[in-house]
Amino acid sequence: MTSRKIYRKTLLAIGLCMLCALGIIQLILNAMGANSQGVLGRVTEARAALPAIVKEPKDLVMFFGSSMTRAGFSPRQFDRDAAAVGKSVTSYNYGFGGLNPYFQDFLSRRISEEFIASDRKLKLTMIEFNPFQTTKTRWQRAQPVLDSFLTLLATDHELLEIGKNDLTRGIRLFNIKYLRGNISAEMITSFFGRGMFPPQAHQTYKDDQQTIDERRRLGQLLSAKFDEEYPNHKNAAWSSPWQGGGTIPEERSAETLAIFNDYYAVTQTDNAMKNDRLSRIRSADIEELNFEPLLVEHFINIIKNFQKISQHVEVMMLPKNSRWIHTTPAAEARLAKVVKQIELATGLKMKNHQNIDEITSDMYRDTTHLSRYRGDVAYTNYLLKAYAPLLE
Repeated sequence: MTSRKIYRKTLLAIGLCMLCALGIIQLILNAMGANSQGVLGRVTEARAALPAIVKEPKDLVMFFGSSMTRAGFSPRQFDRDAAAVGKSVTSYNYGFGGLNPYFQDFLSRRISEEFIASDRKLKLTMIEFNPFQTTKTRWQRAQPVLDSFLTLLATDHELLEIGKNDLTRGIRLFNIKYLRGNISAEMITSFFGRGMFPPQAHQTYKDDQQTIDERRRLGQLLSAKFDEEYPNHKNAAWSSPWQGGGTIPEERSAETLAIFNDYYAVTQTDNAMKNDRLSRIRSADIEELNFEPLLVEHFINIIKNFQKISQHVEVMMLPKNSRWIHTTPAAEARLAKVVKQIELATGLKMKNHQNIDEITSDMYRDTTHLSRYRGDVAYTNYLLKAYAPLLE
């Protein structure tokens, strides 16, 4: 057998093995539901809604941010109360958990492109600056999903630009996008790694069994009440009819709202809050705030992307649960420096809503997120009063 035939057979065998391996990986991922819908379902659905949003006849309002925005802004409540004072707008909640400013930058580019292509502008864009999403710790924890999320949010042209500077990574990104269904090897190994060696949950403080049982009972009761009150609701990570937000108190029964009060009493215990605080310290450096310069630069890009398509842009830090989260003096100094950097780069003054009087410590569901029907309603009302003049 000639050397050429040996090489051909060797290459063919390698190619078949790689093809089989790729097929097995795809079967496993599909069986596990690990696709773009499962990984970034809310983002995928929100992007899919953009063509309809730009055709909305009323003036448009968008709140763009993290899971704190998702929890703290009620778009239909905002529109309802705006109409009561003579403002006709349609607002949208574009808050997404798990996206640091690096990923948010790429998402904001896709939003900007849709509006520019349709020659449409937002009347008002509110952008959340989340300090603990911008830390070195948060950036390090995003590494296992970095390439997967990037291939979901970036265009081929943007991936090519990355490839020009790093050919190996560029090839890997296109491999992930077109051959792996947007699931990187790092994401797969980190998933199974957590299964084999699960991270230690912060359960330093424990509630009594009676509280735990009542929490479970009320949670099940609220799920049943939701099915009863919304029999035709289609489950979605980002609901177009609800404009990316959730339910509002005017739609719920008095009985359901009373159950929520009882539920909050057994979920927002001191022990639960202490554990959540420890988790935030570990996962986001929430009290020391050692910022990642790259994420700050990408946040500046986010503002500039929205400035292209908005009549008014407001940037703010959302309410902070200061009863439980205590940033150090050094952290406050670092935060002030970053805020100044953002303001100088964008020409906008960042609003500080961290400790406004309208939000009290009992309006949070945990140490960072505002609660449904308490915090979100109060903060949404605050935003309308603050920015109603911009909706003329």
